[in-house]
Amino acid sequence: MEIDFDDINTRHKQHPSRFKRAVKLAWKHVRPRIDGGKLLEIGAQHQPIGKYFPTFDYWSMDIRKTADNVIVGDITNCPEVESESFDLIVSLDVFEHLNRPWKAAEEIKRLLKPGGIVFVTTIFSWRYHPSPIDYYRYSPDALEFLFEGMETLEKGWDYTERRRDNRKETSVEPVDELGGWRENVRVNYVGQKPVK
Repeated sequence: MEIDFDDINTRHKQHPSRFKRAVKLAWKHVRPRIDGGKLLEIGAQHQPIGKYFPTFDYWSMDIRKTADNVIVGDITNCPEVESESFDLIVSLDVFEHLNRPWKAAEEIKRLLKPGGIVFVTTIFSWRYHPSPIDYYRYSPDALEFLFEGMETLEKGWDYTERRRDNRKETSVEPVDELGGWRENVRVNYVGQKPVK
């Protein structure tokens, strides 16, 4: 069987971008449960999600101050942020870069108001990409375990970009017989903090 590399390279382009897929999945669970409030995005360097949630007061947490609505902090330990202060917390492509993701999950649970929602999308299989450091990979069950005590609204796999050639995203070798890394699988978790 001959491999159609052009098809493999472009198949994922027939779908919305991973960012738009994440927004759609988050809204699927937020819309029927929360109509506004305070939103915290963990690390929003490239494409902040705030504009897609216009009924929310948008904040982000990052390692440096880039705007007035940025909380400079470390999501694995941020005692300076008041408990139960956010209705929605989102994390897009961050958990693989956290050195203590179990502590981040605990802090997120602490920061959520009762009834609040957390949405995490990260990777199960993706080429090594230190930005600045790349630590972990996750299954949907691993994310659910990290957020133990939350009501799981959805967890699952996203195979949309599975065979995408992402060599340009990093200079790390090796290149395989297909010419690049071809196992790109994402995972999602949506949970709701129980109401007391």
